[in-house]
Formats: sequence, C-alpha cells, structure tokens
Amino acid sequence: MTSDKPDKSGKPDKAKGRRQGPRKVSAGYLERAALHYLGRFSTTEANLRAVLERKIRRRNEENAPPTDEQLGWVDTVVAKCVSYGYVDDATYARSRVDTLIRKGKPTRMIAQDLRYKGVPTEIADATMRAISEDNERDPDRQAAAAYVRRRRFGAFRRADRDVEGKLDKEKAAMMRAGFSYGLVAEMLSLSEDEILDLLP
Repeated sequence: MTSDKPDKSGKPDKAKGRRQGPRKVSAGYLERAALHYLGRFSTTEANLRAVLERKIRRRNEENAPPTDEQLGWVDTVVAKCVSYGYVDDATYARSRVDTLIRKGKPTRMIAQDLRYKGVPTEIADATMRAISEDNERDPDRQAAAAYVRRRRFGAFRRADRDVEGKLDKEKAAMMRAGFSYGLVAEMLSLSEDEILDLLP
C-alpha cells in the first residue's frame, strides 16, 4: 500500500508503489495485445507479427530485440489468430484494394501498398488479377474517376477558375499520383455524368 505522507519536498510520495523498469513480457500479454490490436484494425500476418515484436522491444530492457522464446510466443499467437479467422491476408488484400480504388489510387500504387502492408506476393498478385477480371470496368479508370471527383478536377472544377492554368496543374497532379498521361487526358475531358458512371 502506498503512503500519502509527504516526502522531504513536502509533496505526497505516491510513486513508491509503482513498478520501476520495464514490465515482463509473457505469452498471455502478447495474446491480449494481439486481440486488442485486431479489435481496432484489420491487418496481415506480417504486420501483426511486426506489431507484437515492437511491443516486446518496448518492454525489454534497453529496447533489446526479442529473444528466441519471445519470437516463439509471437509465432504461436499469430498462428492462433489465423486459425480463429481473425487474420486473413486474402480478405485483407481484397478489402484494401477496394478501399484504395474508391480513394482514387491507381493499380500500380495499390500493388505497392499491398507489399508495404505485408501481403504475400502471390496473394497480392492474385487479388490484383481478380480485381481486373471481376470488374467489367478498368480499375484504373474507376480510380481516376474517383480521384477527379475527390480533388474537384475536370468536370468538377469550380466555374470561376482559370481553366487553362488549372488544367496543366491538374494533369501534373494526376500523373504524380500514378495515372498514365492518356488516362489523365481522357478523365479531364469527360463530363460530370460520364465520370459518375465510372465510379465504383
């Protein structure tokens, strides 16, 4: 029990009962941490493993890397989460691709994002192929339409703007975002209704 008696400075000493130094890592702690994380975020096996390893490093003395025993606990927890269906790389990849197309990201940038998030290459490639085959529309055209609408380019541009000056800036912005010149020129020449028809 902590004492609220004042110390030499005259302030109550409430820190006496507090633990000094890093707290211990256990398999139970890692499982609770994984479930808490998965309750908030959808993720991949690789990313969940990285999250748990960061938590271990923060709790180890002097931020030491995880020990072999701790890495074994991480493997066990990740395998459990996969077996329960809490982590599924294919489902995550499909959901992420749909979200990024709606946000106006071209397929090349989406493929990079999947690699960055830790989706295995074979799953990422299969997901990108499935997106192209499932849609009767080109996913890059859908993403470009979403980008034009979100940024208020082309047909969505405010009428009081200098069209010639804005057009060059809009083209440059779309090309920096990863769209091809031909697709950029097409999207900026379409009417508002034509763009809305392309949206996912």
